[in-house]
Amino acid sequence: MTNRIILSVLGALALAGCGSSGDAGGANAVADEANATGNAAGGQNVTAAVIAMSDRQRNVVFIRALLDADIDCQGVTSSERLPDRDGKPLWRANCSNKTAHMISITPDGTANIVSRTDR
Repeated sequence: MTNRIILSVLGALALAGCGSSGDAGGANAVADEANATGNAAGGQNVTAAVIAMSDRQRNVVFIRALLDADIDCQGVTSSERLPDRDGKPLWRANCSNKTAHMISITPDGTANIVSRTDR
């Protein structure tokens, strides 16, 4: 299954840690600024941006990709980098419901997700 991550999401994640947790108005302003910045940064290598993220930021990107793909995952509790596949970085994202999904991110922001269907 393939899913497109919008570049503005990455910008929002990068700026989300800048505001205080009790400042909801500030968070909205940060998100608006991130959307404007993300939309203007069309040529960014999203793969490099995801690699450079902290584990927490990366897990937020992964949960967003999983939810956008209509995959049942209430939260990504952890993720681990696996050996690259076909020259692209690969991660295993572990969900709170004990499911795991393989996710790779292409330079243009496409999330390729492989999930097991058996339980």
